[in-house]
Amino acid sequence: MVHVNGDLTTCCLDEALANRLGNVRDTPLAALWTGSVVESWREAQLRGDFGASGPACTTCNWRSAGAVPAEVVAAWRQRRAGATPVGGGGACTGESVA
Repeated sequence: MVHVNGDLTTCCLDEALANRLGNVRDTPLAALWTGSVVESWREAQLRGDFGASGPACTTCNWRSAGAVPAEVVAAWRQRRAGATPVGGGGACTGESVA
């Protein structure tokens, strides 16, 4: 979610910006959304390791809302493995796991 001041967080419930990834006025959205920190948080979410998936996630009551079938996770991981890094000539598709 991008706040009005440009701050980007991973969640619409993160009003305190605990999971702040940066600011889109300083860094391109694609670079923030595909950076190593958020990628590791995504992997942690998929493993159910909410303690490692961003500071706001440890106390969230929406943990079970985003269960993703194993085959969808496997396909996402495969696409990510073959993706061109941001700035490497590829385009950011804004893809979601589901």
